[in-house]
Amino acid sequence: MSQAPARSSRRHLPALALASAALLAGVPSPVLAQKVEVPIASADRKPSPLPEGERIELTLQQAIALALRNALDLDVASYGYEKAAFSLGSAQGIFDAALSAELTAQRNETPPVRSLQATDSRSQTGNIFVGGLLPWGTTYEAGWTNRRNDSPSVGTELIPGYIEINPTYSSSLSASIVQPLLRDFGKLVSTRLIVQSRIARDQAAWSFVSAVQTTIQTVENAYWDLLYANENLKAKTEALERAKDLNRITKIKIDVGALAPIEIVQTEVTIAQREQEIIVAEGLIGDAQDRLKRILNVKGEVEWDRPIVPADKPVMETREFDVEAGIQRALELRPEVKQAVVDIESKKVSLAYNRNQLKPRLDLSAGYGLSGVGYNKTLEGPEGGYVSRDYMDALYQIRDADYPGWNVGLSFSVPILNRTAKGNVAVAATDLELSRTNLTILKQNLQLEVRAAARAVDTAKRSVVAAKKSRELAERNLDAEKKKYENGMTTSFQVSQIQNDLTAARTGELQAILGYTRSVVAWHRAVGDLLEVKGVDLQGLPVPTGATPPEEGALR
Repeated sequence: MSQAPARSSRRHLPALALASAALLAGVPSPVLAQKVEVPIASADRKPSPLPEGERIELTLQQAIALALRNALDLDVASYGYEKAAFSLGSAQGIFDAALSAELTAQRNETPPVRSLQATDSRSQTGNIFVGGLLPWGTTYEAGWTNRRNDSPSVGTELIPGYIEINPTYSSSLSASIVQPLLRDFGKLVSTRLIVQSRIARDQAAWSFVSAVQTTIQTVENAYWDLLYANENLKAKTEALERAKDLNRITKIKIDVGALAPIEIVQTEVTIAQREQEIIVAEGLIGDAQDRLKRILNVKGEVEWDRPIVPADKPVMETREFDVEAGIQRALELRPEVKQAVVDIESKKVSLAYNRNQLKPRLDLSAGYGLSGVGYNKTLEGPEGGYVSRDYMDALYQIRDADYPGWNVGLSFSVPILNRTAKGNVAVAATDLELSRTNLTILKQNLQLEVRAAARAVDTAKRSVVAAKKSRELAERNLDAEKKKYENGMTTSFQVSQIQNDLTAARTGELQAILGYTRSVVAWHRAVGDLLEVKGVDLQGLPVPTGATPPEEGALR
């Protein structure tokens, strides 16, 4: 009977105490069975239901896959990307040609003040124009105009031999261009908004990548938090069983007269404390369940009431974490760095554009046109014949280029002082230097983050070793104290205190093991390869091209 407490102490080792042995033995991380595909478009990311059953048993990879399909935070990031993509499409519309057409009819009646003046004028017009902007800043317009004019004159019957041509039809084709030669010249100026919109889209895409990494880290931490809460409850339950064993032994000793009756009070106090700790531990499980379910975007009261049971145990990666290599990978992979780099390119475009606006305006304009006229009238021709001209004659004249016309010109203007453009250049230059400085600060912070993550992994690994040793010593100490208690060499109070020490040691071991898993996730997040490690494949992600910086001295 005296050996029962010792057997109970060994029988109820928590599951994570066994996991610590795997950690210290260097069990490698499991290879992911399949990749998790995550479309960047919200419409392509279909929500996934939770597994069926009274309890939801989830592996870590299943939890990650569910979170990446269901998390509302990723929907927000997707909408941000889609909004930026739509804005890019809108910016590309700057080169869309505009087609316009007009039909008008007009009549004016005026009193005559002299002979041959038209008093009743009627006209109808039908015009079509197309125009737009070309990448080098050229604006163009082409048009086809048509007009029918009916304006009979007063008093023509009093003039012998007078022939009035009425109505008349006129038509013309014309094309014109305006090419800036200084201000607003060049592709970079014309495509500025497109380039910056593309950069904004790429930044939104990298924001989505960052959101995916955050979701993975959050769901994994929540998964391990739930596992810790479950194992913590087991540890508290084992502590209660030990307290009850001590209470039972104390009662036996009191019954045989080996102890004073007052000794039972301390054991009952310990039992009450353990029961209170179990109540708190059960509340922690509920909180951890809710946090994980919130990330998984659980819907419906039934789903919220079904408990999630983690099916995985934490394991340790055997490889060493190279700090310098990690820093280099972070500078290459971290989405924050890519966002900062393309932001600098956007600022370069703004600076080049504003420098261009310092120049005076010198525009070359050119135009060419063909016109024709026709009328409904039969006339005697120069050879004695008769000709009948109508609207088709006007079109034939255009076709044959009978009446061409052209124009070429230069226009020049320069603002006095030009303080607005100078101020804009100063602001753009300052913004560029600010972005460069922010990138430098970001790189420094990333180095600190990677170094801190590496230290955290090393510290957590050593903490697991120390916590395991502390737990083993606490178990041995409790066994020894129980033997002393059975031989009347110590008090129930001292045994209860050592039981408290064992409970704290086991809880500390749980925290150390899960602290290690969190530190590994934080390392991969700091390095930027968390998606690769977790087998996440982002689909529909555009290749960030950024903007091509202008050559030195260009557009100055």
